[in-house]
Amino acid sequence: MDNDFKEFQNEWNNNKNNIELSPNGINTLYDKIKKKEKANYFFYYGTIIILLATLIVISLFFYYVAPVKEILSRIGAGLMICGLIVRIGIEIISIGKAKRMNTIHNTLTATENTIRFHQFRKVIHSIVAPIIVGLYTIGFYMITPEFSLYISRWNLLLIDISYIVIAIILFFVIRKGIKKEMVILSEIMDLRNEITE
Repeated sequence: MDNDFKEFQNEWNNNKNNIELSPNGINTLYDKIKKKEKANYFFYYGTIIILLATLIVISLFFYYVAPVKEILSRIGAGLMICGLIVRIGIEIISIGKAKRMNTIHNTLTATENTIRFHQFRKVIHSIVAPIIVGLYTIGFYMITPEFSLYISRWNLLLIDISYIVIAIILFFVIRKGIKKEMVILSEIMDLRNEITE
């Protein structure tokens, strides 16, 4: 990636005197970039709000409704809560990184930051998020033995099955959002490259 960027930077430096772009054309490209970036910010803030609401509900549930007493259950609750906190932290970091890629006064820096941010989000979606979801799921099922002491077997089975059904539905909804985000980031990279060509 660094070699590609250095080649791109050399080409820019060699040809920058020959570039003739109309101010209106550049402004149109910047407007398109801003619109796409705004859509991604909406996605990041929306994700934070949903995760924060989930964190609050789960924390209140374990504190007031069903305070877990067994060590295994406490570890499970801890995995669930910590997973949500880490994911919220990642989204906050993503917003900071996204703001860094908005360097309009230096298009080459902005293009490089956009490429790095795209790679960062790919790692988050393909490696980090699945690990967090896996740990969250393990935590959920670690609580089941203690809940079986207080909930009938059929109700517990219904809860366990509904978790799987909800997880499948959420998987497809989240996957759709992730694909949309990655397409928007690719489009932003293309627009930034158009400005520097």
